Amino acid sequence: MPGKNKNPEFTLIAHRGASYDAPENTFESFDLALELGFDNFETDVQSTSDGVLVLIHDDTLDRTTDATGPVAETSIAKMKSLNAGLWFEGPEDGAGVHGPLAYPEAFVPTLDDFLERYAGRAHVHLELKSTQPELATTAMKSLDQWGWLDQHTGDSVAPGVTISSFHFEQLERSIALMPTIAHGWLVQKIDGGTVQAATKLGLSGIYPNAGRVTKKQMTDANSAGLVVRTWGIDNSKAALRRAYRSGAVGTTVDWPAKAREIIESLQK
Repeated sequence: MPGKNKNPEFTLIAHRGASYDAPENTFESFDLALELGFDNFETDVQSTSDGVLVLIHDDTLDRTTDATGPVAETSIAKMKSLNAGLWFEGPEDGAGVHGPLAYPEAFVPTLDDFLERYAGRAHVHLELKSTQPELATTAMKSLDQWGWLDQHTGDSVAPGVTISSFHFEQLERSIALMPTIAHGWLVQKIDGGTVQAATKLGLSGIYPNAGRVTKKQMTDANSAGLVVRTWGIDNSKAALRRAYRSGAVGTTVDWPAKAREIIESLQK
C-alpha cells in the first residue's frame, strides 16, 4: 500500500540542478533548484586543456553547448565563449521558462564560479566525472579556497559537500587528500565485492542505480556502515518509488519538484 515503508528523511538531490526545467549544470538550473526549495544538488566536474575545472557532464562539448570536441582538449578561454543554453527547450509542464530559447545566455560555469556562488547555501554532491589524474587535487584546492572543506559533510545537511565518482581510482585519490569529507562510490548495483572495496577504502557511501536497488542490498550496505542513495531515475516514476521504498536516504533526480509530489503521496 502507498503509505508502507515510510522514509521521511529521503533527500531529493537536484541532478545537475533542476535539469528537467533548465539547462543542466548551469547557474540557471542551480538557481532554479534553490528557488524550488532544493538545497542539495549534484554536478559533474572535469578539467579543461589548461587545467581549469568546469561543470559539464559529457566528455565532449557536442550535446550541451554550441561547439564540438573533447572537453579535455578545450581551453578555458574557449569554454568561456560557449553557450550552454541554446540546445535547451523549456518543457510546457516545467517549473522554469517554457519553449525554445528559454535560456539563451546560459554558460558553462567553472568550479570556482560555482563554489563561490553557492557557498553557505547548498549541499553539493560533486562528481569527479573524468579519469584525469589531477582532478581530485585541483578540486580540493578550489573547495578549500571557498571554504567548503569546513562545512558539513556526509548527511545532505546544507551547507555541505559530498564527493562521488564512478571511477574508484578517483575516490582513492580524493579520500587520501580529503579524508574528513564524505565520499560515495557510484555503482550499477551493490554486491559483496563493492561493499568490501568501499569499506576497505573508508568510503561513507555507496550509490547504486535506482532501477536495480533492493532491500537486501540496502541491508548489506547498511550493515557494513555504508550510507546508500541512488541515481539513474531518468524519467521513471517507478524507479523513484523503488528507491524510496528500498530505504535509501535519497536520490538524484532531474525533476525534483515533480518527485517531491510523488514522495509526499507515498508518505500519506
